[in-house]
Amino acid sequence: MKQFAVVALIGATTNAISRRVAPDQPCSVKPDIIPESRVHTPLIPVNKIPEAWDWGNVDGVNYLTNMRNQHIPQYCGSCWAHATTSALSDRIKIARKAAWPDINISPQVLISCEMKDDGCHGGWHLNAFEWMAKN
Repeated sequence: MKQFAVVALIGATTNAISRRVAPDQPCSVKPDIIPESRVHTPLIPVNKIPEAWDWGNVDGVNYLTNMRNQHIPQYCGSCWAHATTSALSDRIKIARKAAWPDINISPQVLISCEMKDDGCHGGWHLNAFEWMAKN
């Protein structure tokens, strides 16, 4: 059985929220069971997917937003928030046909406000997408 550390986070009110974190895997906090409603089938047959695709160069156009590093100046287990916001920012750029300015969604909002996950101590991208869709 894995050992968990308990982290108390103090919110805007005086209430404390306890969260369990796996110290050896700070970016790997996920639900035990993924609900059926979150399991999707591919939209196109797998045999029609190209062998290689680079959104960074589609006929000379870069459809990717800037990359971030949550490990400087020190390690932070917020990769789940960085990856989720980066993926959605890229989707927005693709939908806008790479129009300037880029829309770069802040991972800090997820880290601070999305309460199903553990902020800088790990999280799960599906919870993050769900929170962003609702908020």
